[in-house]
Parts: sequence; C-alpha cells; structure tokens
Amino acid sequence: KAPYSCPMCKLQLGPILELQKNFQLCSIVEAFLATTSKGQQGKCSAEVEKEVVPCDFCLDWSQPAVKTCLSCDASLCQAHLNKHNAKASQQDHILVEVGAGGVAAERRCSEHGRLLEGYCQDEGQYVCALCCIAGCHKDHSIITLKEA
Repeated sequence: KAPYSCPMCKLQLGPILELQKNFQLCSIVEAFLATTSKGQQGKCSAEVEKEVVPCDFCLDWSQPAVKTCLSCDASLCQAHLNKHNAKASQQDHILVEVGAGGVAAERRCSEHGRLLEGYCQDEGQYVCALCCIAGCHKDHSIITLKEA
C-alpha cells in the first residue's frame, strides 16, 4: 500500500511494479557464481556466457553495451554506438568488443596509460604520445601506426 522505491536509484515506482533488469547486480551475481562453481564444471558451464556490461551513457535503464571505445574509455549500447560513430571527430576512435579487457590493456601505454599511437623504429615498440614528447623515446624515430 505504501509507494515502492528502488533501493539503488531511489526512483518511485507506481502501484503496478514495472521492474527492469539490474545489470550491475546481475554482473555481481554472475561473477560470484563463476568463482563458486569453478570446481563444479558440468555440461552447462562448458558454454561460456558473455559478460553483460552496461552502457555508460544510458540514463534511465542501462542497455547492454555492444562495443567499447578505447579513445573515450566508454562502453556503448547499439543506440549510443550509432551516435558515437555519426560524429566526424570520433571516426578515428578505436572500438573493440565488450569484455575484451586484454585487448584494451594491450592498446595502452604501460607507463602513461594512454593509447598507443606511434611506433618507435629505434626500439621496435609501440609508444604513446607522451613517450614521444617527454618519455624515453623523446629523440627517437617515431612513425604513426598506419605507417608502421
């Protein structure tokens, strides 16, 4: 009889409950179940489900993200991905599959945490802009990734 409210966002709900899936709580439960059932791998656990990552730009009800932009450091649902790709200034951004944490880490400088944008011909390794300007590759021969 009293009005219901969401315990997380405090949104007031009407007398007829129209609940949506809580992606944050779902991810926590899935992570918990994955760690507790490592020893109990059966037929069902052989099929690995994709981790559901919520869109960083959805305000009311987060949709599952379909891509992650390494330049913006954001996960995007299909609708926000379309808006992101429509902007001319974001055409060169690097998009990877959601949950590809290893790929994202490989594309960032271990010293500065920035995207790797160049290639040092002297040492044969990928470098970020800060490595080229003020880092240990300051006076080295640097080319763009496209040239490399």
